[in-house]
Amino acid sequence: MAIKLSDPVIKGLQQLGTDINIDISKKLIANTLKHTLSPEASVPSVPDIYITNADKAKLSEYAVVTLLAIATKHGTDAASLRAFLEKCEIQSTILEELVRTYDDHRKELTIRQLQIGSDFPHITDVQWRIMADVRSSTSDCSSGEVSFHVNLGRYNESNGERETIVEFVCSTEEMQLLINKLKEIERHCEKVATK
Repeated sequence: MAIKLSDPVIKGLQQLGTDINIDISKKLIANTLKHTLSPEASVPSVPDIYITNADKAKLSEYAVVTLLAIATKHGTDAASLRAFLEKCEIQSTILEELVRTYDDHRKELTIRQLQIGSDFPHITDVQWRIMADVRSSTSDCSSGEVSFHVNLGRYNESNGERETIVEFVCSTEEMQLLINKLKEIERHCEKVATK
């Protein structure tokens, strides 16, 4: 899924390295990452970020948090993030700093995001394999049926390891019904998003 950001967020990113000098912009990115990863408000503030223009710094800080959260949510890779930021015309030094920061801390960002707001199991990974019942040299009977073994899972918020939420086996027809239901959900979400 492609990243989509609002105009104020893009403006906040574009200010980095232009309206806000590069050194302060790098401090802002590093400090924002610390605040994003910290579960508590224990990260000390860096006052020199806000000395020259507090309003622009706050908007840029908000923009960096939003970018990291959205990129993490969609599992964006570094190359896709770089292409998106180039399209947004982000200053090149800042672009590289944002991509490096995201790529270096992707696992921690994912774990942090998994710790926030999970009532129902949050499925983030699907594994599957096809199984077939075939005739062998030791058995003359075979149904010839193809079935799917599906494993829905997520990554544990404390250690990042994958854990299974549910496993099931289904026939080709049942798999097609499941796919159709998922497509129906996707169409509904797209309609809601455009309203």
